[in-house]
Amino acid sequence: MMENKPEGKDYEYKETQETVRDQALRVPQETVEQQRNTYEEESVEQQPFPAALVYEQPKPVNPVMKKNTPFFLGVAILYSICFAVAFYKNFIGIMFPLITAATLAVCGLFLKKNNILWKKSNWWYLTGCMLLSMSTFFTTNVFVIFYNTVGILLLITVFMMRQVYDDKSWNFGRYLGNILFLYLNMIPELASPIVHFANFVKKRKTTKQKNKTALYVFLGVLIGLPMLVTVIALLSSADQIFSRVVGRLFYQLWSQIVFSPNVFIVILLLILGFFGIYSFLSALTLNNMPEWKADWKRKNPIIAITFLSMVLVVYLIFCGIQVIFLFTGGMLLPEGYTYAKYAHQGFFQLLFVCIFNLVLVLCCITVFERNRLLKWLLFLYSGCTYIMIASSAYRMILYIGTYHLSFLRILVLWFLAMLVVLMAGVVITVQNPQFGLFRYCMSTVTIFYLIFSLGRPDALVAEYNMAKQKKEISYEDLVYLAELSMDTVPVLGRYDFPHDSCNRQMGTYVSEYDYYLPTAVWGYDGERDKSVPVQSCRRCLLNKKFHEILERTEDMNFRTFHWAKYQAKRVAKENFLR
Repeated sequence: MMENKPEGKDYEYKETQETVRDQALRVPQETVEQQRNTYEEESVEQQPFPAALVYEQPKPVNPVMKKNTPFFLGVAILYSICFAVAFYKNFIGIMFPLITAATLAVCGLFLKKNNILWKKSNWWYLTGCMLLSMSTFFTTNVFVIFYNTVGILLLITVFMMRQVYDDKSWNFGRYLGNILFLYLNMIPELASPIVHFANFVKKRKTTKQKNKTALYVFLGVLIGLPMLVTVIALLSSADQIFSRVVGRLFYQLWSQIVFSPNVFIVILLLILGFFGIYSFLSALTLNNMPEWKADWKRKNPIIAITFLSMVLVVYLIFCGIQVIFLFTGGMLLPEGYTYAKYAHQGFFQLLFVCIFNLVLVLCCITVFERNRLLKWLLFLYSGCTYIMIASSAYRMILYIGTYHLSFLRILVLWFLAMLVVLMAGVVITVQNPQFGLFRYCMSTVTIFYLIFSLGRPDALVAEYNMAKQKKEISYEDLVYLAELSMDTVPVLGRYDFPHDSCNRQMGTYVSEYDYYLPTAVWGYDGERDKSVPVQSCRRCLLNKKFHEILERTEDMNFRTFHWAKYQAKRVAKENFLR
């Protein structure tokens, strides 16, 4: 006769705990300790990896998603609808900050259901997310928009990990590894909403009859659809009036909704939003971040001292040449080189060496044992890196002085400035290994990128180049500015260029097609004069740019409203065909 067990959500889990505890109590404590010591000794001896790679068993899975399946499924469905509304044929409009706020709100609901209080030190992650989303609203630069999105996803991930896990003992490498580990866990968790819903339905015994009724209705629909299509096709061919009234309506429904590419995009966005947010939250409940038993067994520092000394000799010679050749200008340049050409040569190689030095110092701190000589070598190594950063920056400034600004040159100067601050954190870590390097680097990168993103680099390039060259700017330089994002349009609209060597200047009729061929030179009879060399009109180039902007922003509405596009549209209206 089966024993009647009390019903309850946690009964099976508590019963398992009690069974395991009862079995453990029957074994003498001495025997347990002896077996444990024997197992640990055998594990250390037989393990081919360092002790740090052996981690304890993960904590039990957090059951909050399973216990609150209807709630989280409902939240995920609402979020997916908001996701589709925000990104349907629109990625940079006013909906971008709103969907970012909605994502943070869902994360807040998850933390509330887990009874996790928000840590005060984590609020700046949320501020960074919202500032990056606002930056996307104020710029049309594709590079900035892409990395704004990456930055928002990374900030949300680190924020949630810091809320759910105790990260006090995590070093730089472990932080990066755990972030990647969480993303990998999201892949199998894509099935979690289906599994959770199936378990929820299975537990609700009272809804069996309703489930059977729904199944019967679903089967009836599957059988009725092909019958409906066949009957409508036959009747449409039998009667023309029926065909016009019902057949055409059915055809439009079939072609414009069932097989419409717009419907496919909406369904795809709904799927991405639903499974993306649910798998992310479900992966956080696994509690399976590896917990290392022991510190990494560090290597003998003589290895690092040897190869650092070899490379450091070369670095000292190179840094001496930079001081004599570049900074002071005390020696003649190589034959055939201008100062700007010499400054530009080898710049990117220097940039790569600076990044390599940063990574190498980090590796030496992590892998090798602490040693006083090694510490001083790392200080010297960092000092040489600073000289190389200064050399790279000085070279780029000289090059900009001759050839003006570009987006890439701003990006390089920004990266070098950020590298100076990052290297300072590495130097502090050399002196104090307990320094929170990952949080320092995360804060530095976030602040520097916010400055870069909110600074609208395309507009800055246009401001600098136009201020330097003004109306004497060449056609080629103006082409570069016009090919940048819409952020440059308010700057370009402030300058009124005359028509140069084009049909407008010669007083002939300007057709819409001819107007956008700025390289053509036309005769007084309206035909192109091939005897006249082909030249370029800066006024026509700007008019072409303004015309393109007016076409691209013609259908802008409340959902797709974007501040940078609105500003460009306003300036284009004022200056088009001027």
